[in-house]
Amino acid sequence: MESIKYITLLTDFGNRDSYVSEMKGVLFSALPNIEVVDLSHEIQPQNIMEGALFLERIWNYWQLPSIHIAVIDPGVGTNRRILLIRDNQKFLICPDNGLATFIIRQKHTEIRYIRQYELSKKIISNTFHGRDIMVPVAIQLVKGSNWEECGPIVDNITLLRVPPITIEGKYVYGEVIHIDRFGNAITNIRKEEMQNLLPLYAKLTGKFYKIPFCASYGEVGVGKPLCLYGSSNRLEIAVNCDSAYKKLRVKVGTTIKLEVDNS
Repeated sequence: MESIKYITLLTDFGNRDSYVSEMKGVLFSALPNIEVVDLSHEIQPQNIMEGALFLERIWNYWQLPSIHIAVIDPGVGTNRRILLIRDNQKFLICPDNGLATFIIRQKHTEIRYIRQYELSKKIISNTFHGRDIMVPVAIQLVKGSNWEECGPIVDNITLLRVPPITIEGKYVYGEVIHIDRFGNAITNIRKEEMQNLLPLYAKLTGKFYKIPFCASYGEVGVGKPLCLYGSSNRLEIAVNCDSAYKKLRVKVGTTIKLEVDNS
């Protein structure tokens, strides 16, 4: 395996407080030549699903030796484990709380959990494992430590509850699992699960109108609703140049009824 030159950070810390800077301080003090990339620090606080979807979207675009540290961790300080996941030349370090759900489901990964007591002799904060456990593990890996020595293999991983889609004749039933910053409603309906069925219209819970399926946002007028496959190949409900969340009052948990052409 080539040497690791990149470490990325994904957190819900924001940029107002010192948390991200503390993690970078530890990293650069030990690895002055490492490239640290901020993926995002704007994940909604404690929103594990949002973090998991973010990781799903970026994962295949990092085709180089790298370590990704993801800290959306409402269970910090409890007995929840911290995972070290290997996918070819990449590593993911994150809490065992569902953050790795989509990576584990779609990729062939090797998973270990980190034995905290063997990491360091220093005091570990019960509220900041990102700085005191995850970053030191990343440093060890960059310096050439054998990842297999970080802890034992684990297979009973915590996964998020993502409801499966249901296909009944000419209808596919799904659910909104995330609202992005544009107000688009991202669903659990993935293009590859559609068995080559062509979407025609979508309906929302409690609404009688049909939302047309389109190839792009601009196929409808400004302020008009549509559904389409986004760049992650998930079906989303959108409003051209507006917010589906605000205009259609769609939210996480809203049921989607998708009419398809099954002829």
